[in-house]
Amino acid sequence: MNEYTIFTTLGDVSRYDLVVVGGGAAGFAAAMRAMDLHKKVLLIERNRIGGNAVFNGALSSKTWWELSRDFDKLFLTDRGYQVKEYNYSFSEFREIVRQATEERHAQMLRQLHYYEQQRVLEVVYGRAEFADARSMWVYPQKGSPFRVEAPHFLLATGSRPRLLPNLPIDGKRVFTSDHIDQLEEFPRELLIIGSGVIGCEFATIFSTFPNLRVTMIEKAARILPYEDEDISQVIMRNLSECNVRFFTESQLKDIKVTDDGIWYKVQRKDGKVWEEYATHALVAVGRIPNSEGLGLDKAGVEVEPSGQVPTEQTQTNVPYIYAVGDLDTQRAGFVNVAEQEGRYAVERMFGKVRRPLEYDHLSWIMFLRPEVAGVGLNEQQARAEGYAYRVIRYSYDLTARGIAMRTRRSFFKLITTDEPDPYILGCRAVGPQASSIIGLVAMMIRFSRRLSDLTTILQPHPSLTEGIQEAARALLGEAIFRPEMHAE
Repeated sequence: MNEYTIFTTLGDVSRYDLVVVGGGAAGFAAAMRAMDLHKKVLLIERNRIGGNAVFNGALSSKTWWELSRDFDKLFLTDRGYQVKEYNYSFSEFREIVRQATEERHAQMLRQLHYYEQQRVLEVVYGRAEFADARSMWVYPQKGSPFRVEAPHFLLATGSRPRLLPNLPIDGKRVFTSDHIDQLEEFPRELLIIGSGVIGCEFATIFSTFPNLRVTMIEKAARILPYEDEDISQVIMRNLSECNVRFFTESQLKDIKVTDDGIWYKVQRKDGKVWEEYATHALVAVGRIPNSEGLGLDKAGVEVEPSGQVPTEQTQTNVPYIYAVGDLDTQRAGFVNVAEQEGRYAVERMFGKVRRPLEYDHLSWIMFLRPEVAGVGLNEQQARAEGYAYRVIRYSYDLTARGIAMRTRRSFFKLITTDEPDPYILGCRAVGPQASSIIGLVAMMIRFSRRLSDLTTILQPHPSLTEGIQEAARALLGEAIFRPEMHAE
């Protein structure tokens, strides 16, 4: 039976099997995998265990989205009911979000505390910096600095919102996704600068509530420009119906924050300049990695101008230093990727890798109106990579479950190789339960199964996964309900 080793201290240097810097999704997952392998670990976290995976990010924003989606059902008019009176409270919504994040935070702390009691894990709140290639200085929030050595280091320090020059963030009138829990009320007139995933998710959340208008500015011709046009157009149309307006092919030329609100100018493609007003502004122009202050130069770790750290299968140019999550250049911004990379890095350090880390079946979800989930390539990516491909779009309302749910503008989209029995290159689902549906396709891609394999799986009925199956059949010319006979 394997036994855990106990912390050792030689002179002024504490020694561990692994030092993990960052207690977010990647760092926590890495520490738990190291516990499986009976290693002694030092976990260093600057603020709160959970990081952006719990606070100010994945869990908190998705809880807001779930609340807004539930609230949105009050206004449906095709369900046989009509709500004439209702009340809602921003502070109560915010409290529910706080409860959700604290629940996950408590789960993480409970596990860490257990291993701390076993004296196989030590958690230190503070910051860390490489002293040289083999050791780090740890600066705890309480107590004196100390030096640690380990044969392996894992960097999982996450990221933070990118800011705009000359636009001060006060967290109340002008804020980022990190400041949502500091708001005291719903913004009446909200300007969202940036129309990527974060901007679109908060546009979806806030526009659900009455008497609130959202304005989005985007340099491209449409929001979510990295996705296929049919997807972004559906999202734009649905948001437009909920009091969201768009300045596309436009640039923010000037913005001034006053006691009365925010005044800004937008220049359109034709050169026209519009002067607009908002009560609040959300800056959502991407995120930057937290790589400064780690002393990476002292350890000889390469860093790109963006602040990201180049890796090969999570390993940096220094063989015993690994970087994962938002710090890594492979894939940023996904909690599932961060966790998987953290686990994989630990397995690689200690010779327990079962298979290489692969990203071709990476699945994700955007919490919009409606949900959008995907895996693999979209159509424009397949085209850019030079694939000879085939594509099929299949409506939710050709499935029994979709009809029962009274869905609209919801569809599946399959992209495959161009051959008689093709492989799946990618899939998109736009509609309710999209994230649950996309996992089936991710499995097909992961195990390199052909489209005909998907058509023969016995799906539950009625379910939306039947729609993915029917889309596959339609691409092979053998669908039960044939989309060309039901075109709008």
